[in-house]
Order: sequence, then structure tokens, then C-alpha cells
Amino acid sequence: MRRAYNPQSGFTLIEILAATALLAVALGIFMSSMGQSMQLYTKDELKTRMGLLARSLIVDRASGRLEPGVTTGQQSGIDWRLECTEGEVQSGVQLFQLKLILRHADTIESFSTLRVQPLNQGRYP
Repeated sequence: MRRAYNPQSGFTLIEILAATALLAVALGIFMSSMGQSMQLYTKDELKTRMGLLARSLIVDRASGRLEPGVTTGQQSGIDWRLECTEGEVQSGVQLFQLKLILRHADTIESFSTLRVQPLNQGRYP
């Protein structure tokens, strides 16, 4: 014989198992996406730090008289190498190319810019 339907009866074992399995799958997907978000945040934060360091190094180097050569260093755990090469001289200005390479663990970023410098900068006529 079948039992009569009782509105106060609980969930069946199969319903509870299905709900638990569904909850476990949803929780697994959520935790996986949170882990990926944290990895992306960490990588983005490093790239932001590298970009700010690059700007600072290039501005510092370009604020004085530019001379061809290579400068290296380390700041905030980031190794850097700045190459300054001469370009063409036209209309009384010297063109310089600044190439900066930043390295932190397995992340490498490269920045490049051109700067002009008057030929008589730093000298009095």
C-alpha cells in the first residue's frame, strides 16, 4: 500500500542527494572562478607597478642630459635595464631612443619612447 500524501512530510533521500550534488558543483565552479580572479588581480597589480616604475625611470632619465649607454638596477623586486641610443640630428636637436625592459619572475614588460634634446642643452652660448 501507498502512504497518503502528507504536506508535512520531509524531502526524500534522493532529493537531498541531488540538492547536495548540485550545491557541490555550484560551489566548485564558484571557487574556481574566485581562484582565477585572484590570479588575474595579482598579475594586473604587478603590471600596474611595472608601468608606474617604467614611467618613473624614463622621466628620471629624460629629465637630465641624455647620454647613450645602458643603465641597470633593481627597485621593489623588479629588475630593470634602460638602453639609451642616439638617433638622427636634425634642426639643432638630437633624437634619442629610450628602451626599458622590466623583469619580475616570469613577467617581462618592455617600454620604448623617443626623446629630443637640443644640441646646446647644458651649455651657455
